[in-house]
Amino acid sequence: MTVQTTNPSGAPTSWRPRLVLGGMALAAFLSVLNGTTVTASLEPLRLALGGSVAAIVWITTVYLVAAAVSLPLVGWLTDRFGARTVMLLAVGGFTAGSLLCSLAWDVPSLTAFRVVQGLAGGMLEPVAMSIAALSTPAERMGRVMGFISMVINLGPVVGPVLGSGMIAAGGWQWIFLLNLPLGALVAWVAWRHLPRGSGAREGARVDGVGLALLPLGFVLVLLGINRWGAQAHWMLTWPLVLTGGVLVALYVRHALRSSVPPLLDIRLLTIRPFAAGIGVMSTVGLTMYMQLTMLPLFGARELAGGVLGSDLGRAVPVSVLGVGMLLSMLWAARASDRLGTRPIVRAGAAGTLSVGVLIAAAHTWLPGDLSRWLVLLLVLLIGLTFGAIAAPTFAGLYRVLPAGSVAQGNTSMFVVVQLFASAGVTVIGVLSGLGTAALAATYLVIAALAGVTLLLSAALPGRVEA
Repeated sequence: MTVQTTNPSGAPTSWRPRLVLGGMALAAFLSVLNGTTVTASLEPLRLALGGSVAAIVWITTVYLVAAAVSLPLVGWLTDRFGARTVMLLAVGGFTAGSLLCSLAWDVPSLTAFRVVQGLAGGMLEPVAMSIAALSTPAERMGRVMGFISMVINLGPVVGPVLGSGMIAAGGWQWIFLLNLPLGALVAWVAWRHLPRGSGAREGARVDGVGLALLPLGFVLVLLGINRWGAQAHWMLTWPLVLTGGVLVALYVRHALRSSVPPLLDIRLLTIRPFAAGIGVMSTVGLTMYMQLTMLPLFGARELAGGVLGSDLGRAVPVSVLGVGMLLSMLWAARASDRLGTRPIVRAGAAGTLSVGVLIAAAHTWLPGDLSRWLVLLLVLLIGLTFGAIAAPTFAGLYRVLPAGSVAQGNTSMFVVVQLFASAGVTVIGVLSGLGTAALAATYLVIAALAGVTLLLSAALPGRVEA
């Protein structure tokens, strides 16, 4: 599929490709901005709508799982209907879901509306990246992808502060209403400046069995863990976990035998570096959303005083993490082209393990003010180390998979990150019951995940040969 932007007379223009690139960067940014803004605002949402922490985290969990369900549909929809139609469908559904979320009256209704938003939002980033890549000459691909990655990585920096400011000024509904004008701008760019039916052709069948088994199984496991964290009776927890486990096992059996390209192609795991990459991206999803969920709770409990009000106190820790990640991601993506994936991920994992232990120790053993501000400094540092893991791992995908398997591997990576991100949110729903000890427990778990990443890094691609 090739996307060529032209003016009405048919002559190429110099500004239209830039406008398309800006619109696609905004589309990808929208999904990340929404994720960080909502996750950093869970506490005010809980206070406004009622319910426990274990209940409110589900507005993020269901969004991530719904996004994972829609991801495998992107390629098929693009093949059948074209990139322009898919982008309009994604941004229209995301905007409509955002409007519904702003009208929610309690936690269950907001959770239901987040499913609608997630099904569309999950398509925004991959289809935007695809359109940008297919609109870009090969000699400028690195520069364009770097620009879009930079825009996306601004989400964790500005999202929490922007969300806190909007909640303080006009109420929690504005963190969803913000998406309406931004979504309308993306839709206008797609409608006016992407050619109709671009790339449309007969595509492969969708793995419907996989879509029925894997996400449902994963959700049931997460729901059981969530109910266990809320100290529900074992009859309300273990049957959910066991049923979900059976569905996941059935999915594995199906994926190994299916003639249709499966939702997650288990057979690609026989490629050792790819299997290691999937494992690393699982820990990335867990670690990222554990932090995005826990740090606003830490800020609300321990920073929301003095010069920092309650809204800014929740936002600052996540923004500090985002600054560290933004800086390291830009460096790590470029460095992996020279050094390979393995040494960079190994260094990032070792640093994350060390800093995670330091955060847990500082918060547990140091006195009040010293502990709070040292933890904030260490959060910046862990952003620098953790941010060096994901980008090189994802780049390594294109070096280890056969050309015909890259699209399936790319989808698999996106799905794994979304599913394990939802697990990270669920874990925080459990750990939040520990009160002030929750932050230390969270970072000890993150340190353990970094240890797993360190072990897996040995199988990642090394230095790129000239």
